[in-house]
Amino acid sequence: MKTIRRLGILAVAFLVVAAACAEPLHIYLTYSGAPETSIDINVLTPDKVAAVNVHYDTEPHGTNVNAYPNHAIAAYHQTTMELSDRRALYVAAIKDLTPGTVYYFVAGEAKYGLSKVRKFRTLPGGNAPFRFVNGGDMGADGLVLPLLKLAGKQNPDFGVIGGDIAYVNGLLGGFATWDKWLNNWDKSMVTSDGRMIPMVMAIGNHEVNRYNATDFTVRSPWYMGLFGRQGAHPFHAKTVGDNAVFFLLDSNHLESHDGAQVAWLKQELEKHKNVKYKFAAYHVPLYPAYRAFDGAGSKLGREHWLPLFDQYHLTLAMENHDHVFKRTKPLKGNAVVNEGTVYIGDGCFGRTPRKVETKLRWYNVKQQSAAHFWVVDVATDGLKLRAINDKGATIDQFALP
Repeated sequence: MKTIRRLGILAVAFLVVAAACAEPLHIYLTYSGAPETSIDINVLTPDKVAAVNVHYDTEPHGTNVNAYPNHAIAAYHQTTMELSDRRALYVAAIKDLTPGTVYYFVAGEAKYGLSKVRKFRTLPGGNAPFRFVNGGDMGADGLVLPLLKLAGKQNPDFGVIGGDIAYVNGLLGGFATWDKWLNNWDKSMVTSDGRMIPMVMAIGNHEVNRYNATDFTVRSPWYMGLFGRQGAHPFHAKTVGDNAVFFLLDSNHLESHDGAQVAWLKQELEKHKNVKYKFAAYHVPLYPAYRAFDGAGSKLGREHWLPLFDQYHLTLAMENHDHVFKRTKPLKGNAVVNEGTVYIGDGCFGRTPRKVETKLRWYNVKQQSAAHFWVVDVATDGLKLRAINDKGATIDQFALP
């Protein structure tokens, strides 16, 4: 009996230690506010809990939550993801942070454990330079693994992903693939000094199922569940400092090109018409490097968005969907010009590259079969862009004034 009792005590002790070592299922960073003064700390737990707490400071204090002077309760958000395996999402939308500052935090709760100490940095704002990486069409295996590792080593301030993220087609059974994708990002998209890299996301066709519903959380349970708080709609805008604004668009996956989205885009472009650098990120290219130029999605983009891109002098369009590499000449009015919008892409941040035509399309400077991501440096005196392949080689670089 004493042996049985001793084993029982050991088993309880083991469970206590295991609980103490446990962490939330996933933690990742997004923005619903200004990246200079806010951050969204997203915490996924295996099931609903009473509360998820985030303790943070400009100095690390280990897992001693009482030593952190700042505390936020992560709000529970009911999502369709819960129908997959009961996972629950909690978000701490932290405001009033200091620009250009590193913050340390721990997040979690009693049942599933507290995270290790993590850190992020707010953007400096104003005219200060910043860097982001861009790509799309990723997946959770294969070439995405070396590409993510290389992208993290560029020390970007954030990543802009243009859709087709984990490739589960909006199906609830895809939770294991999303777990792998989130783990990949968490492991690799970390700067050299250990900072987490926030995500700025646009939707792609592989985020959406074929179910006939008007509820976007049913049509796209994972994308809307994980990233649906970046704005009031699947399309949203994000200003960065005084010189840059990003338009994250939905190329007819949940929202049509026209109607409410194009009205919103015109309004936002007008509001930001004096911002020096205007970026757009979306999934289906207006100027594809692999698919047909007159494909339905591309034609709709050129019909509804291109006039606005031209009118308001869009600086850079970041396109995806085709699984190849491309850079266009400056374009305006569907023609090559001296000063116009440059379109880069085409979504090969992990997928196997497709074979492109030997002959360059009339609008392209370069096109090739290459897995890659883009690194974009933004400064008051211009933009510098590099495309890096899965071997770490720079396959293209150019500058814009």
